[in-house]
Amino acid sequence: MSKYNIEYLSTNNNLKTIRVNNFFLHSKYNPIQEAKRIVEKEFEPNFVHVVFGYGLGYIIDELQKKIRKNEKLIVIDPLFKEFKDVVIADNIAFTLIEEVKSEVIEEVVAANLVNLSTQVKVICSPNYEKILKEEYLIVLESVKTVQRLHQVGENTTRQFSLDWQENYVHNILQSYMNHSLKELKQLYDCPIIVISGGPSLKKQILKLKEIKDNIITIASGSTINSLLHHGIEPDYVVSIDGGIANYNHFKEIGNIKSQLIFGFSSHYKIQEIFPNAKYALLDVGDSDFQNYLNIIFSLEVPLIAGGASVANFTFTVACYMTSGPIAIIGQDLAYTDNKSHEDSNKHFIEIDESYKKSRGVFETTGYYNDKVLTDYAFLLMKKDFERLNRQIQHPSPIFNCTEGGAKIEGMEQIPFSEFCDLFINGETNIKLNSKSRPKSKDSDIFIKKMQAEIAIYNKIIGEIQIGLAKLDRNKSTMVFEKSVLRELDKIDKLIKKYKTRIAMNHIFDPITMDVLRNYEPVPNESDGVAFERVFNQNKELYSRLLEAFKVSRQYVLDVIKNTNKLM
Repeated sequence: MSKYNIEYLSTNNNLKTIRVNNFFLHSKYNPIQEAKRIVEKEFEPNFVHVVFGYGLGYIIDELQKKIRKNEKLIVIDPLFKEFKDVVIADNIAFTLIEEVKSEVIEEVVAANLVNLSTQVKVICSPNYEKILKEEYLIVLESVKTVQRLHQVGENTTRQFSLDWQENYVHNILQSYMNHSLKELKQLYDCPIIVISGGPSLKKQILKLKEIKDNIITIASGSTINSLLHHGIEPDYVVSIDGGIANYNHFKEIGNIKSQLIFGFSSHYKIQEIFPNAKYALLDVGDSDFQNYLNIIFSLEVPLIAGGASVANFTFTVACYMTSGPIAIIGQDLAYTDNKSHEDSNKHFIEIDESYKKSRGVFETTGYYNDKVLTDYAFLLMKKDFERLNRQIQHPSPIFNCTEGGAKIEGMEQIPFSEFCDLFINGETNIKLNSKSRPKSKDSDIFIKKMQAEIAIYNKIIGEIQIGLAKLDRNKSTMVFEKSVLRELDKIDKLIKKYKTRIAMNHIFDPITMDVLRNYEPVPNESDGVAFERVFNQNKELYSRLLEAFKVSRQYVLDVIKNTNKLM
């Protein structure tokens, strides 16, 4: 029997309304006028609108009259399946969610927010928050989570886009000189331990020392220093982070046997100083850059799904390298015992109330179904683990053996000692894949290819400078002159023509965010205002593209200068 008492009634003006558990979902007098008032008050141009409660669709019908083609509408209504004879018209375009699950709502909202936007407007239909109080709170919290995670992503992009561009360019040479991760694809069938540097890592150190010769170990980034402190050399270490802080973690590492797996975003100096075999990978979103490497340098670098943390990539790399079982340890994703890392980590701190406030720390479900402290940066990594675990079809079991921190939903948990007893044969000595330095390649060929890229940069930079000069000379305040439009079109075609032959990647991301977000049309703007908006948008776009191409050109020149020294 349904817990909802649903009544279908006629209004005073012969329209229909619904009453659920004695609450009207629409006005019993004039539901259309009510919907118009709600939409007039709540509608926000250029936002993604999330409506909690479809009812008979009056609010949705009014929203559709205001929403433009590029604007998105999401409707969430757990009661929808309870209603009889409610038909959605073919011309109504929105995403309908009938079951309130935070992971579903977060996925749909995030998919409809482009360029890490946080512009979401939640509209609650009348009385839905009373009938479905818990569900409404889940909706609000899910939207808030997406907004916070997108803000973390945007902050990271703005902070590191230049570093990433520099690293991507320099790591072309490192990839050219060294190995591709493709060489390690499914090379092993033994267990792999993915090691991160969370506070709970100390629980597994002794056991790790016992079994390290019988399995493959992969360290996530700076965790290598914690392991070396305890006398453990991991077989592989993964480096993804592009900041100078990551380089500082590696610069004092000397005579070790570990091999390096690096993303193109990894600080390039790490690859320059690391003494042993090195394997290159690309983020799964770098397909254009992958094509560039293949077309220009005949390099085959695999695309690896990752996330917000080097640990996310390390997990996926382990799945790529072995068909055997995988254990994750030290992956707290929380401030276990008020600690940021395992005690020996260089960045270890004990957090206090001031730190908690500055990071917006909050409680989440822990490994043991307790409550642990986390923040939105950790939450983003956690959700990436959950996404990757759902997506990866691994032939052997995967376990979270951290024994502390936050619960990774959907990943099976067992104690690390149990994993070792189940899957590790103490009599088997695993031999590491032995890779010497790749066969020497011709530095002159590499330099010629990079010089050809410089010529492309020079050509594009020259055209953008001409275009900006013509834009400044545009006399009309209402329309663009034909010569200006021709020149801007010429620039666009030139960039499109050569985009597969130049090493420009994430440096465009902040430009795209700003140019698309900051110049949205406003309702009822005049022709003059519209022209001024589009003029300023083009001026910012091409001015910032000019600087981006100049910066990238300099990075390529730096690589040319270093080539003979490094090869």
